[in-house]
Amino acid sequence: MRKYYILIFATIILLLLTIFSIVHGSIEVKIPDIINSIINNKQNKNVDLIYDLRLPRIIISILAGGGLAVSGLLLQTSLKNPLLDPSIIGVSSGASAFLYLSIAINPLLISYKHVVSILGGIVGYTLIYIFARSTKNTVKIILIGIAISSFFTGLISAFQFLTSTSSSLSSRATLGMKSWEDVKLLLMFVPILAIISWILSKYCNIFFLDDKIISSLGVNISLIRIIISLLAVIIASVITSVVGTVTFLALIIPHIAKIFIGKNHMYTIPLSFLLGSIIFLSFDTLGRTAFSPVEISADIIMLIIGAPIFLLLIRKGDKYE
Repeated sequence: MRKYYILIFATIILLLLTIFSIVHGSIEVKIPDIINSIINNKQNKNVDLIYDLRLPRIIISILAGGGLAVSGLLLQTSLKNPLLDPSIIGVSSGASAFLYLSIAINPLLISYKHVVSILGGIVGYTLIYIFARSTKNTVKIILIGIAISSFFTGLISAFQFLTSTSSSLSSRATLGMKSWEDVKLLLMFVPILAIISWILSKYCNIFFLDDKIISSLGVNISLIRIIISLLAVIIASVITSVVGTVTFLALIIPHIAKIFIGKNHMYTIPLSFLLGSIIFLSFDTLGRTAFSPVEISADIIMLIIGAPIFLLLIRKGDKYE
């Protein structure tokens, strides 16, 4: 029962945080005004602005944070490496590179940005899978991932230099000026893939066993690894196409979830989603309210907080060998 209480508590925290995020910001509005505007269909300028500008941003924060946390958990599970996330192993950078280069070549491809990003994410993951499959050394896999990320970042920089243009797409996580179209795009992928991941939670749990033992049980470990990894890559790539690259969130949240609720993916997946949503929405709300009218990107706050935690995980690396 303790696990269910934790999930319920996290859900309540997310709901309260969402309400707080809706009513606080450069435009202040009261909950009764919002309810009155909805029920009586009354025009309210502040409510309309919140609906058009702030609410999409809040929903995107929830979906992006939760989706990245689940993606990080799935990658750590399938590759049996607890120090991985999409931004480290080249998935996010591959998605960003393919998105930027395709739109720079043909701006009309912006309508298919999710497709292009998914292709880039798959290429990035495939590269690390090829180069790192012969080693189980945590540090080597991370170094390979950093090299692949640097390669894709270099491609973008070289293209900008050769064409003497600057990117209209930010590689950093940006949530300002997001629209309901961005919300619809994330809703098409993130909730559905997160639910599929939860349905496959029992297959995720088998990765706690040695690969040889799993194979001896008649389970096709390679196929399961590909399916789970593909889910993770698609989730991360679609989110990258909307908000840019978010560092450390997908790495840290799964560890926090396991501390609270254990390693059973049936519970860890939903809690990771809830915690990822809470953290990312908290950072975005803090970034746009604490120093208003100056706004600090949620990704910058994540870097400041995430980097020390990542170093702590590296220091404890012998625990994961």
